[in-house]
Amino acid sequence: MERDLTVLDPMGWEAVKKSLNQRVVIVREKLLRSKKNRVWAVETDVRPVIVKRSLSGKAGTEFEMLVRARSAGLDVPLPLMISNDYIVMEYLAGDSCELMINHMFSAETARNLGIWLARYHSVMGDADKKVAMNDAVLSNFIVADGRVYGFDLEDSSAGNPLDDLGQLTSSILGSEPYFTPIKFDLCYRLLESYEMRTGSNVRESVRPYAAKHLKQSAQNKPIFRRTYADVADSIIKGWPKLA
Repeated sequence: MERDLTVLDPMGWEAVKKSLNQRVVIVREKLLRSKKNRVWAVETDVRPVIVKRSLSGKAGTEFEMLVRARSAGLDVPLPLMISNDYIVMEYLAGDSCELMINHMFSAETARNLGIWLARYHSVMGDADKKVAMNDAVLSNFIVADGRVYGFDLEDSSAGNPLDDLGQLTSSILGSEPYFTPIKFDLCYRLLESYEMRTGSNVRESVRPYAAKHLKQSAQNKPIFRRTYADVADSIIKGWPKLA
C-alpha cells in the first residue's frame, strides 16, 4: 500500500516531539504548498512549528545552510531539529512575498528582497567561493515583523550570484500581473538595493540571467510562451525605460 504523503506520519510526529524536547500534544496540522517536498504547519500545545519532509534527499544540506545562515545573522527560520528526512523549524507568522509584490506592489518589500539576497551572497560565500541560492523565487520569501525571511535553502551550492538575481527578477516579472510597468519598477528597486548593499553594478549584467529564467519559465506557460520569449529577448537588448 502506498503511503499517504499528505499526512504527517509517526516519524514526523516524533521529530516534532524531539525538537521541542518535551511531551507535546499535536493540535492540528495543515499541508502547505510545496513543489518539491512535503511541508506542514503544525500547531502544538507548546508552540507552532514547520515540519518539512525532504523528498529530494537534501535535508542535511538544507539544515546545515539554515544553521550557517542563522549564525551569520541572516533572517531565516530557526532550525530546531533534523531527523532522517524531516526538518523542524520555527513557524513565522507573516505575509508571503508573492502577496506583497503581486498584489500590494510593495516597493519596500522589493528593496528588502534585494538586501536579503545581497546579505545571503555575502555571508554564505567568500572571495574564493561564491554561493548561490539556486531557488530564488518569490514563494521562498515571506515578510514577518517588517523583515524579509528566506527559506528553502536545500539547493544552495557554489554558483553565480547573478543567476539568483536573474531568477528573482524573472519571478517578479513572470507572475500575475505579467510584465507591467510597476513590476519592472519593483525589479529596478530590488536591483538598486542589491547594488547599494554590495557596492557592485549588477543592473545591466543581470539582464542575460533574467532573460534565461524567463525563457525557462515559459515552458510551463504554454498560453504565454510567446510573450515570455518576446520579453526575454527585449531584456537582452536592454531594460525598458519607465515614464
